[in-house]
Amino acid sequence: MPRSSRQAGWPPERTFTMARVITALIFLPILFAAVWIGSPIYFVILASIGILLGLYEYFSLAKSGGLLPGIIAGAAILAAFYFQLHQAIPTIIAVLTITELLFELWRNQSSDDFSHVISSAAIKVFGVLYAALLGGYIIALRVIEDPIPQLSAKLLTLFFLIVFAGDTFAYYTGRKLGKKKLAPKVSPGKTVEGAIGGLIGNILVVVIAHFSFFPELRLIHGIPLALVMGTLGITGDLCESMIKRGAKAKDAGKLIPGHGGLLDRLDSMLFNAPVLYYFYLVFLKGA
Repeated sequence: MPRSSRQAGWPPERTFTMARVITALIFLPILFAAVWIGSPIYFVILASIGILLGLYEYFSLAKSGGLLPGIIAGAAILAAFYFQLHQAIPTIIAVLTITELLFELWRNQSSDDFSHVISSAAIKVFGVLYAALLGGYIIALRVIEDPIPQLSAKLLTLFFLIVFAGDTFAYYTGRKLGKKKLAPKVSPGKTVEGAIGGLIGNILVVVIAHFSFFPELRLIHGIPLALVMGTLGITGDLCESMIKRGAKAKDAGKLIPGHGGLLDRLDSMLFNAPVLYYFYLVFLKGA
C-alpha cells in the first residue's frame, strides 16, 4: 500500500519548502549570470519575459478581456527603458488610455448598461502601470552607464539580495517566532515578528554587500535604503495579496514550483525597483 507524503516523512509544508529551495537553486545562478556576464540584453530579455508574464497573470486575475493592447503597451514601456527613452513612456501610456476608451466605446455602442466601462478600462491601464512601468525600472538599472566599474551589476545584485533576504528572513522568523498578525484580513500568514526579521535580513545584506562587492555603497546611505526597501517589499507583497483576495485566488499563477506565479515573485520587487533607480541617481551616479 503506497504511503502518503506525510507517512513517508514529507509533510506538505516540508515538500513546499523543498520546492522553493530547488527552484531557487536552478533559477538564481541563471539570474546572476545574466546580471554579471555578457551584454545587458540577456538580462533584459529574461526580465522582460518575467514582467510580461506577470502582467498576463494580472490580467487573468482581473478576468480582463482584450489583453493585446495592454501587453503591447507593456512591451513598449520595457523597450523604452532599455533604449533609455524615458520621455516616450508618457506617450505610450496616453495612447494606451485612449485605445482602451475607444475599445470600450466600440464594445458598448449598442449597450444600455455603461456601469462597467470605467472599471474595465481602468483595470487594464492600471495593470500596465503596476507591472510594466514599475518593473521597467529593473531594466533601467541594467542599462545605466556610469564610470563605476560594473555598477549596474552591483546594483541589481544588491536589489535581488535585499528582496530575497527580506523574504527568507521574514518567512523563517515568522515560522519560529511569529505571534502578532501583521495584516490578518489580507495575508493571515504574515506576522509583525516576521516583518522585523525581514528588515534585519535587509540590513545584514547591505552590510555584507558594502564589505564584499559594493564598497561604493556607503552604510550611512545603504542602511536607510535597506529599511525603505524592506518596508516597501512587505507592503508590495501585501498589496499583491489584496489583489489576489479581490480575485478570490490563492496564487497569481502556478508557473514557479513552491512560489506560485511570476507576479507572486515580482510583488516585493515592483515597489522597490524605482526606489533603487532613483537612489542611484541621487547617491551614486558619477560618484
